[in-house]
Amino acid sequence: MAKTFQLQPKPTFKVDVAIPRAGDDDGVITFTFRHKPLKELASIESMEGKNAVEFLLDITEAWALPDAFSQENLETLLDNYPRALEAITRHYYNELMGNRQKN
Repeated sequence: MAKTFQLQPKPTFKVDVAIPRAGDDDGVITFTFRHKPLKELASIESMEGKNAVEFLLDITEAWALPDAFSQENLETLLDNYPRALEAITRHYYNELMGNRQKN
């Protein structure tokens, strides 16, 4: 049965993000992202005066980790796992644009 389509999307969506880890399998973190309309996303992407952590705080609401979702912990994640920023943003855009990977 087809799901009903609505012009206004849900305000958040969850995505499992595989984070590359040196010498180990990728770790998976479930992120709760904020749905951003394209116009709003374009203004966020300009990142005028923003760093990567601030950008991620704009698009992310929570994560499924025992550690609190905070600016400090997000900085720790990006510092400890250099490819985390690319993985998080790629998964966000793929889901937002409907480019889901099929298993």
